[in-house]
Amino acid sequence: MSGRDRSRAPAPAPVRDFVFPDVVREALPNGLALLTVPHGELPVVTFELVVHAGGEHDSADTAGLAYLTARALEAGTRTRAADRLAWEFEKLGAELEIDVLWDYAALTVTAPADRAEATIALLAQVVLDPAFAPEEVERLKHEQLAELLQREAEPRALANDQAVRFIFAPASPYQRPLYGLRDTVRSLTAEQVRGAHERFWRAGNAALLGVGAVDPDALRELAARHFGDWSGSAAPADLRVAAGAATTQVHLVHRAGSVQSEIRVGHVGVPRSTPHYYALVIANSILGGAFTSRLNMNLREKHGFTYGVRSGFAFRKAPGPFIIQTAVATDVTARAVEEIWQETTGLLRDGPTDEELHSARDYLSGTVPLELQTTEQIADRASEIFIFDLPTDYFALYRDELRRVTAEQALDAARAHVRPAEFVLTIVGDAHALEQDIAALQIGPVQVHEDHD
Repeated sequence: MSGRDRSRAPAPAPVRDFVFPDVVREALPNGLALLTVPHGELPVVTFELVVHAGGEHDSADTAGLAYLTARALEAGTRTRAADRLAWEFEKLGAELEIDVLWDYAALTVTAPADRAEATIALLAQVVLDPAFAPEEVERLKHEQLAELLQREAEPRALANDQAVRFIFAPASPYQRPLYGLRDTVRSLTAEQVRGAHERFWRAGNAALLGVGAVDPDALRELAARHFGDWSGSAAPADLRVAAGAATTQVHLVHRAGSVQSEIRVGHVGVPRSTPHYYALVIANSILGGAFTSRLNMNLREKHGFTYGVRSGFAFRKAPGPFIIQTAVATDVTARAVEEIWQETTGLLRDGPTDEELHSARDYLSGTVPLELQTTEQIADRASEIFIFDLPTDYFALYRDELRRVTAEQALDAARAHVRPAEFVLTIVGDAHALEQDIAALQIGPVQVHEDHD
Protein backbone atom coordinates (compact mmCIF):
# COMPACT_ATOMS: atom_id res chain seq x y z
CA MET A 1 0.00 0.00 0.00
CA SER A 2 1.37 3.40 -0.97
CA GLY A 3 -0.64 5.32 1.63
CA ARG A 4 -1.76 7.82 -1.02
CA ASP A 5 -5.26 9.23 -0.94
CA ARG A 6 -6.49 8.23 -4.40
CA SER A 7 -9.83 9.93 -3.89
CA ARG A 8 -8.19 13.32 -4.47
CA ALA A 9 -6.32 14.49 -7.54
CA PRO A 10 -2.67 15.36 -6.88
CA ALA A 11 -1.78 19.04 -6.71
CA PRO A 12 -0.11 20.38 -9.83
CA ALA A 13 3.63 20.90 -9.74
CA PRO A 14 4.99 24.46 -9.93
CA VAL A 15 5.28 25.90 -13.43
CA ARG A 16 8.80 25.34 -14.65
CA ASP A 17 11.00 28.20 -15.69
CA PHE A 18 11.39 28.65 -19.42
CA VAL A 19 13.04 31.39 -21.41
CA PHE A 20 12.25 31.79 -25.09
CA PRO A 21 15.55 32.33 -26.90
CA ASP A 22 16.44 35.80 -28.12
CA VAL A 23 15.27 36.72 -31.61
CA VAL A 24 17.40 39.01 -33.76
CA ARG A 25 15.54 40.66 -36.63
CA GLU A 26 17.12 42.49 -39.55
CA ALA A 27 16.72 42.61 -43.31
CA LEU A 28 18.75 42.34 -46.50
CA PRO A 29 18.81 45.32 -48.89
CA ASN A 30 16.36 43.47 -51.16
CA GLY A 31 13.73 43.49 -48.39
CA LEU A 32 14.08 39.86 -47.27
CA ALA A 33 13.54 39.81 -43.49
CA LEU A 34 15.99 37.77 -41.41
CA LEU A 35 15.16 36.32 -38.00
CA THR A 36 17.96 34.53 -36.17
CA VAL A 37 17.29 32.47 -33.06
CA PRO A 38 20.50 30.94 -31.66
CA HIS A 39 19.43 28.02 -29.50
CA GLY A 40 20.66 24.81 -27.91
CA GLU A 41 23.91 22.96 -27.90
CA LEU A 42 23.27 20.45 -30.69
CA PRO A 43 24.98 21.05 -34.06
CA VAL A 44 21.64 21.36 -35.83
CA VAL A 45 20.00 24.27 -37.62
CA THR A 46 16.47 24.78 -38.92
CA PHE A 47 15.89 27.14 -41.80
CA GLU A 48 12.35 28.28 -42.47
CA LEU A 49 11.37 30.52 -45.36
CA VAL A 50 8.01 32.17 -44.73
CA VAL A 51 6.19 34.02 -47.49
CA HIS A 52 2.95 35.99 -47.47
CA ALA A 53 1.69 33.70 -50.24
CA GLY A 54 -1.12 31.80 -48.55
CA GLY A 55 -4.71 31.20 -49.52
CA GLU A 56 -5.63 34.80 -48.68
CA HIS A 57 -4.60 35.75 -52.22
CA ASP A 58 -6.90 33.25 -53.96
CA SER A 59 -9.93 34.67 -55.71
CA ALA A 60 -13.25 32.88 -56.06
CA ASP A 61 -12.11 31.66 -59.49
CA THR A 62 -8.65 30.52 -58.37
CA ALA A 63 -9.46 28.86 -55.03
CA GLY A 64 -6.70 26.36 -54.27
CA LEU A 65 -4.04 28.13 -56.37
CA ALA A 66 -1.82 29.12 -53.43
CA TYR A 67 -1.87 25.54 -52.15
CA LEU A 68 -1.02 24.13 -55.58
CA THR A 69 1.73 26.70 -56.18
CA ALA A 70 3.55 25.94 -52.93
CA ARG A 71 3.30 22.19 -53.42
CA ALA A 72 4.60 22.51 -56.97
CA LEU A 73 7.86 23.94 -55.64
CA GLU A 74 9.03 20.48 -54.60
CA ALA A 75 8.17 19.05 -58.01
CA GLY A 76 11.56 20.03 -59.34
CA THR A 77 13.68 22.97 -60.45
CA ARG A 78 14.91 23.78 -63.92
CA THR A 79 18.11 21.84 -63.20
CA ARG A 80 16.85 19.12 -60.85
CA ALA A 81 13.85 16.84 -61.33
CA ALA A 82 11.66 16.07 -58.32
CA ASP A 83 13.36 12.76 -57.48
CA ARG A 84 16.81 14.31 -57.81
CA LEU A 85 15.78 17.21 -55.59
CA ALA A 86 14.52 14.85 -52.88
CA TRP A 87 17.74 12.86 -53.13
CA GLU A 88 19.87 16.02 -52.76
CA PHE A 89 18.07 16.92 -49.53
CA GLU A 90 18.39 13.35 -48.29
CA LYS A 91 22.16 13.39 -48.90
CA LEU A 92 22.34 16.43 -46.62
CA GLY A 93 20.48 14.55 -43.89
CA ALA A 94 17.55 16.90 -44.39
CA GLU A 95 13.95 16.79 -45.54
CA LEU A 96 11.99 19.64 -47.07
CA GLU A 97 8.56 20.31 -45.57
CA ILE A 98 6.04 22.65 -47.19
CA ASP A 99 3.06 24.11 -45.35
CA VAL A 100 0.36 26.33 -46.80
CA LEU A 101 -2.13 28.19 -44.62
CA TRP A 102 -4.37 31.16 -45.17
CA ASP A 103 -1.82 33.77 -44.05
CA TYR A 104 1.39 32.31 -45.44
CA ALA A 105 3.31 29.49 -47.07
CA ALA A 106 6.44 28.08 -45.44
CA LEU A 107 9.33 25.88 -46.49
CA THR A 108 11.19 24.26 -43.59
CA VAL A 109 14.34 22.18 -43.57
CA THR A 110 16.50 20.99 -40.67
CA ALA A 111 20.06 19.85 -41.27
CA PRO A 112 23.41 19.35 -39.51
CA ALA A 113 25.02 22.73 -38.89
CA ASP A 114 28.11 21.85 -40.94
CA ARG A 115 25.85 21.47 -43.99
CA ALA A 116 24.09 24.79 -43.56
CA GLU A 117 25.62 26.31 -46.69
CA ALA A 118 24.57 23.45 -48.96
CA THR A 119 21.11 23.36 -47.37
CA ILE A 120 20.48 27.06 -47.91
CA ALA A 121 21.77 26.80 -51.48
CA LEU A 122 19.33 24.00 -52.25
CA LEU A 123 16.46 25.78 -50.52
CA ALA A 124 17.17 28.90 -52.56
CA GLN A 125 17.08 26.94 -55.79
CA VAL A 126 13.70 25.46 -54.88
CA VAL A 127 12.24 28.93 -54.30
CA LEU A 128 14.01 30.94 -57.00
CA ASP A 129 14.27 28.48 -59.88
CA PRO A 130 11.20 26.21 -59.92
CA ALA A 131 10.38 24.35 -63.14
CA PHE A 132 6.58 24.22 -62.82
CA ALA A 133 6.57 21.63 -65.61
CA PRO A 134 3.01 21.29 -66.99
CA GLU A 135 2.96 17.53 -66.49
CA GLU A 136 4.01 17.90 -62.84
CA VAL A 137 1.44 20.61 -62.16
CA GLU A 138 -1.21 18.39 -63.76
CA ARG A 139 -0.16 15.47 -61.55
CA LEU A 140 -0.38 17.62 -58.42
CA LYS A 141 -3.77 18.94 -59.54
CA HIS A 142 -5.09 15.39 -59.66
CA GLU A 143 -3.68 14.75 -56.18
CA GLN A 144 -5.37 17.91 -54.91
CA LEU A 145 -8.67 16.87 -56.46
CA ALA A 146 -8.32 13.48 -54.81
CA GLU A 147 -7.78 15.25 -51.47
CA LEU A 148 -10.98 17.22 -52.01
CA LEU A 149 -12.95 14.08 -52.82
CA GLN A 150 -11.52 12.41 -49.74
CA ARG A 151 -12.57 15.37 -47.59
CA GLU A 152 -16.10 15.17 -48.95
CA ALA A 153 -16.24 11.47 -48.05
CA GLU A 154 -14.80 11.91 -44.55
CA PRO A 155 -17.43 13.26 -42.11
CA ARG A 156 -15.05 15.32 -39.95
CA ALA A 157 -13.42 17.12 -42.87
CA LEU A 158 -16.78 17.56 -44.57
CA ALA A 159 -18.21 19.13 -41.41
CA ASN A 160 -15.27 21.53 -41.15
CA ASP A 161 -15.63 22.64 -44.77
CA GLN A 162 -19.40 22.96 -44.58
CA ALA A 163 -19.26 24.91 -41.31
CA VAL A 164 -17.16 27.72 -42.77
CA ARG A 165 -19.30 27.68 -45.88
CA PHE A 166 -22.27 28.69 -43.74
CA ILE A 167 -20.43 30.89 -41.23
CA PHE A 168 -18.89 33.24 -43.82
CA ALA A 169 -20.53 35.24 -46.57
CA PRO A 170 -19.94 33.98 -50.14
CA ALA A 171 -17.54 36.83 -50.95
CA SER A 172 -15.24 35.88 -48.05
CA PRO A 173 -12.25 33.70 -49.03
CA TYR A 174 -12.56 31.81 -45.74
CA GLN A 175 -15.90 30.46 -46.94
CA ARG A 176 -14.03 28.12 -49.29
CA PRO A 177 -11.62 25.31 -48.36
CA LEU A 178 -7.96 26.30 -48.50
CA TYR A 179 -7.47 23.42 -50.93
CA GLY A 180 -9.97 24.94 -53.34
CA LEU A 181 -13.12 23.59 -54.93
CA ARG A 182 -13.37 20.86 -57.52
CA ASP A 183 -14.32 23.24 -60.33
CA THR A 184 -11.63 25.80 -59.52
CA VAL A 185 -8.85 23.26 -59.07
CA ARG A 186 -9.71 21.52 -62.34
CA SER A 187 -9.30 24.80 -64.19
CA LEU A 188 -5.90 25.74 -62.73
CA THR A 189 -2.95 25.72 -65.13
CA ALA A 190 0.82 25.66 -64.94
CA GLU A 191 0.76 29.19 -66.32
CA GLN A 192 -1.38 30.38 -63.40
CA VAL A 193 0.95 28.64 -60.95
CA ARG A 194 3.91 30.38 -62.55
CA GLY A 195 2.09 33.70 -62.38
CA ALA A 196 1.20 33.29 -58.69
CA HIS A 197 4.82 32.46 -57.91
CA GLU A 198 6.06 35.47 -59.82
CA ARG A 199 3.58 37.77 -58.12
CA PHE A 200 3.76 36.68 -54.47
CA TRP A 201 7.00 34.75 -53.93
CA ARG A 202 9.12 37.89 -53.71
CA ALA A 203 11.95 38.93 -51.39
CA GLY A 204 10.04 41.85 -49.89
CA ASN A 205 7.20 39.49 -49.09
CA ALA A 206 9.27 36.93 -47.20
CA ALA A 207 11.38 36.14 -44.16
CA LEU A 208 14.18 33.65 -43.67
CA LEU A 209 14.55 32.21 -40.18
CA GLY A 210 17.56 30.41 -38.80
CA VAL A 211 17.10 28.55 -35.50
CA GLY A 212 19.65 26.49 -33.62
CA ALA A 213 23.39 26.43 -34.22
CA VAL A 214 23.49 29.68 -36.16
CA ASP A 215 24.23 33.32 -35.36
CA PRO A 216 23.01 36.52 -37.03
CA ASP A 217 26.29 37.06 -38.93
CA ALA A 218 26.21 33.56 -40.37
CA LEU A 219 22.55 33.79 -41.41
CA ARG A 220 23.10 37.20 -42.98
CA GLU A 221 26.06 35.94 -45.01
CA LEU A 222 24.25 32.81 -46.18
CA ALA A 223 21.11 34.76 -47.06
CA ALA A 224 23.04 37.44 -48.96
CA ARG A 225 24.95 34.80 -50.91
CA HIS A 226 21.97 32.70 -51.94
CA PHE A 227 18.94 35.02 -51.72
CA GLY A 228 20.65 38.38 -52.35
CA ASP A 229 19.59 38.52 -56.01
CA TRP A 230 15.96 37.80 -55.17
CA SER A 231 13.91 40.94 -55.69
CA GLY A 232 10.46 42.47 -55.69
CA SER A 233 7.60 42.89 -53.28
CA ALA A 234 3.87 42.24 -53.30
CA ALA A 235 0.89 44.21 -52.11
CA PRO A 236 -0.89 42.79 -49.06
CA ALA A 237 -4.00 40.75 -49.71
CA ASP A 238 -7.23 42.73 -49.79
CA LEU A 239 -8.95 40.28 -47.46
CA ARG A 240 -12.50 41.19 -46.56
CA VAL A 241 -14.44 38.96 -44.22
CA ALA A 242 -18.16 39.05 -43.53
CA ALA A 243 -20.62 36.81 -41.73
CA GLY A 244 -23.02 34.69 -43.71
CA ALA A 245 -25.86 35.40 -41.28
CA ALA A 246 -26.62 37.85 -38.47
CA THR A 247 -28.79 35.46 -36.45
CA THR A 248 -28.66 31.80 -35.47
CA GLN A 249 -28.97 29.42 -38.41
CA VAL A 250 -29.12 25.61 -38.45
CA HIS A 251 -27.79 23.57 -41.38
CA LEU A 252 -28.23 19.80 -41.61
CA VAL A 253 -25.95 18.24 -44.20
CA HIS A 254 -27.48 14.89 -45.06
CA ARG A 255 -25.51 11.63 -45.01
CA ALA A 256 -28.05 8.85 -45.43
CA GLY A 257 -27.89 6.15 -42.78
CA SER A 258 -25.20 7.86 -40.70
CA VAL A 259 -25.22 6.64 -37.09
CA GLN A 260 -23.13 9.58 -35.91
CA SER A 261 -23.36 13.35 -36.20
CA GLU A 262 -20.46 15.73 -36.67
CA ILE A 263 -21.44 18.96 -34.91
CA ARG A 264 -19.93 22.38 -35.58
CA VAL A 265 -21.15 25.51 -33.79
CA GLY A 266 -19.59 28.90 -34.43
CA HIS A 267 -19.43 32.29 -36.05
CA VAL A 268 -16.88 34.79 -37.40
CA GLY A 269 -14.19 35.34 -34.78
CA VAL A 270 -11.44 37.92 -34.36
CA PRO A 271 -8.04 38.63 -35.95
CA ARG A 272 -4.73 37.71 -34.37
CA SER A 273 -4.17 41.41 -33.68
CA THR A 274 -7.06 41.65 -31.23
CA PRO A 275 -6.07 43.27 -27.92
CA HIS A 276 -8.16 40.54 -26.23
CA TYR A 277 -5.91 37.74 -27.52
CA TYR A 278 -4.57 36.50 -24.17
CA ALA A 279 -7.92 36.86 -22.40
CA LEU A 280 -9.61 34.88 -25.20
CA VAL A 281 -7.01 32.13 -25.03
CA ILE A 282 -7.74 31.75 -21.32
CA ALA A 283 -11.53 31.98 -21.73
CA ASN A 284 -11.51 29.45 -24.55
CA SER A 285 -9.40 27.03 -22.52
CA ILE A 286 -12.07 27.14 -19.83
CA LEU A 287 -14.92 26.71 -22.30
CA GLY A 288 -13.55 24.02 -24.60
CA GLY A 289 -9.82 24.38 -25.17
CA ALA A 290 -8.58 21.80 -22.65
CA PHE A 291 -9.52 18.32 -21.48
CA THR A 292 -10.84 19.77 -18.21
CA SER A 293 -12.95 22.39 -20.02
CA ARG A 294 -16.62 22.86 -19.25
CA LEU A 295 -17.73 21.43 -22.58
CA ASN A 296 -15.59 18.30 -22.26
CA MET A 297 -16.53 17.69 -18.63
CA ASN A 298 -20.18 17.94 -19.62
CA LEU A 299 -20.45 16.13 -22.94
CA ARG A 300 -17.77 13.51 -22.33
CA GLU A 301 -17.46 12.97 -18.58
CA LYS A 302 -20.97 13.72 -17.35
CA HIS A 303 -23.14 12.51 -20.23
CA GLY A 304 -20.84 10.18 -22.17
CA PHE A 305 -22.00 11.67 -25.47
CA THR A 306 -18.57 11.92 -27.08
CA TYR A 307 -14.91 10.99 -26.87
CA GLY A 308 -14.07 14.68 -26.88
CA VAL A 309 -15.25 18.18 -27.68
CA ARG A 310 -13.21 21.30 -28.22
CA SER A 311 -13.58 24.94 -29.08
CA GLY A 312 -11.18 27.44 -30.57
CA PHE A 313 -10.53 30.67 -32.40
CA ALA A 314 -8.66 30.52 -35.70
CA PHE A 315 -6.51 33.60 -35.15
CA ARG A 316 -5.51 34.91 -38.58
CA LYS A 317 -4.64 38.30 -40.04
CA ALA A 318 -8.34 38.70 -40.78
CA PRO A 319 -11.03 37.32 -38.46
CA GLY A 320 -11.09 33.54 -38.79
CA PRO A 321 -13.86 31.32 -37.42
CA PHE A 322 -14.66 30.54 -33.80
CA ILE A 323 -15.89 26.95 -33.73
CA ILE A 324 -17.03 24.38 -31.17
CA GLN A 325 -16.75 20.87 -32.59
CA THR A 326 -17.58 17.33 -31.56
CA ALA A 327 -19.05 14.05 -32.81
CA VAL A 328 -21.90 12.19 -31.11
CA ALA A 329 -24.34 9.39 -31.85
CA THR A 330 -27.40 10.35 -33.90
CA ASP A 331 -29.83 9.67 -31.06
CA VAL A 332 -28.18 12.13 -28.66
CA THR A 333 -27.38 14.88 -31.18
CA ALA A 334 -30.13 17.26 -30.08
CA ARG A 335 -29.25 16.77 -26.42
CA ALA A 336 -25.58 17.46 -27.14
CA VAL A 337 -26.44 20.66 -28.99
CA GLU A 338 -28.59 21.75 -26.06
CA GLU A 339 -25.73 21.14 -23.61
CA ILE A 340 -23.31 23.11 -25.82
CA TRP A 341 -25.67 26.10 -25.70
CA GLN A 342 -26.17 25.80 -21.95
CA GLU A 343 -22.45 25.55 -21.14
CA THR A 344 -21.58 28.44 -23.42
CA THR A 345 -24.30 30.77 -22.16
CA GLY A 346 -23.55 29.72 -18.57
CA LEU A 347 -19.91 30.78 -18.88
CA LEU A 348 -20.93 34.08 -20.46
CA ARG A 349 -23.47 34.69 -17.71
CA ASP A 350 -21.45 33.73 -14.63
CA GLY A 351 -17.83 33.91 -15.76
CA PRO A 352 -15.03 31.53 -14.78
CA THR A 353 -14.45 30.44 -11.22
CA ASP A 354 -11.15 31.24 -9.53
CA GLU A 355 -10.23 27.56 -9.74
CA GLU A 356 -10.94 27.47 -13.48
CA LEU A 357 -8.95 30.65 -14.05
CA HIS A 358 -5.87 29.45 -12.17
CA SER A 359 -6.08 26.01 -13.75
CA ALA A 360 -6.26 27.48 -17.27
CA ARG A 361 -3.39 29.89 -16.68
CA ASP A 362 -1.20 27.18 -15.16
CA TYR A 363 -2.04 24.67 -17.89
CA LEU A 364 -1.43 27.02 -20.81
CA SER A 365 1.75 28.55 -19.40
CA GLY A 366 2.98 25.15 -18.26
CA THR A 367 2.63 23.54 -21.69
CA VAL A 368 4.62 26.26 -23.48
CA PRO A 369 8.01 24.57 -22.88
CA LEU A 370 6.60 21.24 -24.14
CA GLU A 371 5.63 22.91 -27.39
CA LEU A 372 9.10 24.42 -27.89
CA GLN A 373 11.47 21.50 -27.51
CA THR A 374 12.84 21.37 -31.06
CA THR A 375 14.32 23.90 -33.42
CA GLU A 376 11.39 23.31 -35.79
CA GLN A 377 8.87 24.16 -33.06
CA ILE A 378 10.76 27.31 -32.14
CA ALA A 379 10.99 28.32 -35.80
CA ASP A 380 7.22 27.94 -36.20
CA ARG A 381 6.59 30.23 -33.23
CA ALA A 382 9.25 32.74 -34.22
CA SER A 383 7.80 32.92 -37.73
CA GLU A 384 4.65 34.47 -36.22
CA ILE A 385 6.76 37.53 -35.40
CA PHE A 386 7.04 38.11 -39.14
CA ILE A 387 3.60 36.84 -40.17
CA PHE A 388 1.68 38.95 -37.66
CA ASP A 389 4.21 41.77 -37.22
CA LEU A 390 4.85 41.06 -33.53
CA PRO A 391 7.71 42.52 -31.45
CA THR A 392 10.82 40.33 -31.27
CA ASP A 393 10.39 39.80 -27.51
CA TYR A 394 6.77 38.71 -27.91
CA PHE A 395 7.29 35.05 -27.02
CA ALA A 396 9.74 35.89 -24.26
CA LEU A 397 6.82 37.64 -22.53
CA TYR A 398 4.10 35.22 -23.68
CA ARG A 399 3.77 33.17 -20.50
CA ASP A 400 3.80 36.23 -18.26
CA GLU A 401 1.00 37.78 -20.31
CA LEU A 402 -1.11 34.63 -19.99
CA ARG A 403 -0.62 34.55 -16.25
CA ARG A 404 -1.70 38.19 -15.90
CA VAL A 405 -5.19 37.55 -17.30
CA THR A 406 -7.87 38.11 -14.67
CA ALA A 407 -11.29 36.49 -14.41
CA GLU A 408 -12.90 39.80 -15.30
CA GLN A 409 -10.76 40.19 -18.43
CA ALA A 410 -11.53 36.63 -19.54
CA LEU A 411 -15.25 37.17 -19.03
CA ASP A 412 -15.27 40.55 -20.82
CA ALA A 413 -13.40 39.07 -23.78
CA ALA A 414 -15.69 36.06 -23.97
CA ARG A 415 -18.81 38.22 -23.80
CA ALA A 416 -17.47 40.44 -26.57
CA HIS A 417 -16.38 37.68 -28.93
CA VAL A 418 -18.48 34.57 -28.22
CA ARG A 419 -22.00 35.38 -29.36
CA PRO A 420 -24.56 32.55 -29.11
CA ALA A 421 -27.21 34.75 -30.73
CA GLU A 422 -25.11 34.58 -33.93
CA PHE A 423 -24.13 30.91 -33.73
CA VAL A 424 -24.31 28.95 -36.96
CA LEU A 425 -24.98 25.27 -36.28
CA THR A 426 -23.78 22.77 -38.89
CA ILE A 427 -24.49 19.07 -38.44
CA VAL A 428 -23.29 16.40 -40.84
CA GLY A 429 -25.37 13.29 -40.28
CA ASP A 430 -28.68 11.65 -41.11
CA ALA A 431 -30.73 14.83 -41.54
CA HIS A 432 -34.00 12.93 -41.86
CA ALA A 433 -33.46 11.34 -38.45
CA LEU A 434 -32.30 14.62 -36.89
CA GLU A 435 -34.53 17.32 -38.31
CA GLN A 436 -37.49 16.98 -35.96
CA ASP A 437 -35.43 16.91 -32.74
CA ILE A 438 -33.20 19.79 -33.83
CA ALA A 439 -36.18 21.90 -34.86
CA ALA A 440 -37.74 21.26 -31.43
CA LEU A 441 -34.79 23.09 -29.82
CA GLN A 442 -36.09 26.29 -31.46
CA ILE A 443 -32.65 27.83 -31.77
CA GLY A 444 -33.10 28.96 -35.36
CA PRO A 445 -34.49 28.05 -38.78
CA VAL A 446 -33.44 24.60 -40.00
CA GLN A 447 -32.18 24.01 -43.54
CA VAL A 448 -31.52 20.53 -44.91
CA HIS A 449 -28.84 20.13 -47.56
CA GLU A 450 -29.18 16.92 -49.53
CA ASP A 451 -26.28 17.79 -51.82
CA HIS A 452 -23.08 19.20 -50.30
CA ASP A 453 -21.02 19.79 -53.44
